[in-house]
Amino acid sequence: MHSTKNNGLSIYIEKYDDNVLRIESYPKAITYSLVVSLRYVSRGKVEHEYVKNIEHRILESLLNRVVNANQRYFLLSCLDSNKVSTYIMVLSKEKNEINKEADVICSIIENLSNNSINCKVEKSESAINILKRCLYGDSIENPLKWLLNVFSKRMDSNNINNVFLLEHPLSFEWGYPNIEPQKYEYLSKIFDNSDNAIRLGIIHSTNITAKLKPEHLVKHIIIVGATGSGKSTTASIIAREATRINYTVFIIDWHGEYASLLSDCNNIEYTNPVEGTIPSFLNLKSIIEYEPLAFIEILENVLELTPPQVHILEEAIKALLNKKALELYDIDLLMDIIQNTSLSARWVSESREALIRKLKVLSSEYLNIKWRGVREVGIEKGKILVFDVSSIPNTRVKRILASIAIKTATLKAQYNEVEKPLLIIVDEAHNIFTKNNPISNLIAEVRKWGVGFVIVTQTPSLLAPVVLRNANTRIIHAIKSSIDIKTLLGLSILKKEYKKVIPSLKPGEALVIIPELPEPILVKIGLISS
Repeated sequence: MHSTKNNGLSIYIEKYDDNVLRIESYPKAITYSLVVSLRYVSRGKVEHEYVKNIEHRILESLLNRVVNANQRYFLLSCLDSNKVSTYIMVLSKEKNEINKEADVICSIIENLSNNSINCKVEKSESAINILKRCLYGDSIENPLKWLLNVFSKRMDSNNINNVFLLEHPLSFEWGYPNIEPQKYEYLSKIFDNSDNAIRLGIIHSTNITAKLKPEHLVKHIIIVGATGSGKSTTASIIAREATRINYTVFIIDWHGEYASLLSDCNNIEYTNPVEGTIPSFLNLKSIIEYEPLAFIEILENVLELTPPQVHILEEAIKALLNKKALELYDIDLLMDIIQNTSLSARWVSESREALIRKLKVLSSEYLNIKWRGVREVGIEKGKILVFDVSSIPNTRVKRILASIAIKTATLKAQYNEVEKPLLIIVDEAHNIFTKNNPISNLIAEVRKWGVGFVIVTQTPSLLAPVVLRNANTRIIHAIKSSIDIKTLLGLSILKKEYKKVIPSLKPGEALVIIPELPEPILVKIGLISS
């Protein structure tokens, strides 16, 4: 309990529940209150007129609610040599209405400011400390007198459209996470100066470079963000940095973005089957000889094959292996074998024709790709190999080719047929790492083979749970979908305030979560000069 006396007036303030305060004054009067803090979540240069316009609109809306809905608020700005803070005390005689009213005004403020102001209900203990600091502190004069004078003049005005002369300044500091100077030493130890690390960018409000350790790569990374938020740029920076520390890097490029993102790199090879080149990982001979069932499962999942169609495919692959005539990529030969399957029942004929129709999307004729004439491009340590599937018109074909390439890459790593460590970056990964695709289970297995994944997606809610669980490092750019934000918040023990922070991130900004830190850090992603 806290009490204050002024000219014979006694006020007692005590905690009523987690958020609500009970205020008792003499003569006998009881009021309930919540304290709401306001803070801008905008960063960078903000125009004064923009700020002024927002604050006037908010004050007008609150005043209208005071008059029309018979509500009471106490607007409190605390200014000292260290910082500026602004709060609204919501007052009510009805304790059951106070939380509802706080939700209403927070909704008004966030809507009017287009989510550029964060409205947070303070806990009771914090609210009492705020009132102590604001009403006392080192002030020579009680600020209540000044505020009451201003509002009495405002209420005496007959013109509701008069311009407010009062401006309550809101802090422009980033609130989540709050990187205080005393934490710099701790962060510096986490992000040491080792050259054997992945440099992501600069931590907000510091001069510290955010870095990932090599073990973060093999424990997998997920990068999420809406279109234009900077997730592909972040992935390209990780690719550059990984080759700097002698990783072999393989990128599945869904939209053909990485040619421009990595245009200044001289250690990169591009492949595009439409243009006559494929990565060495797109090798049917390897996957069929090593794990024919994996190949069958990929086709079964993506093409939605029925059990009879799967059976025919299995028999055709056995025949293909017996012929010992496998080429680098030979779907056409596989289709010929299926077409010439001897018929023993009507259902075989029907299933065979249906299977051929489904496989046709992979044929040379359909894709206008001469599979037997494409050039295979290998991969080397310290270099980047990009597999550009953007020119392939069929999404199912993209999924199949990407899945085969990923599976073959991990098989080659397992049998030491590729230089390791190997980092596989998968763009638009929600198209590949789905719940039913057997490729998704690789993320839980490949670490022991020296393989790490960077999963890049704008829709984390569509990823298989096993993928989400096994990505220990998370880089979160701006994302708007409430379902996707809920998915992200469910991966870690995060404060609920991040639900409002994530949509407000600017392009190139990201919350970075690593196992060594209890809270995310805000990072301005960018290349760091050597």
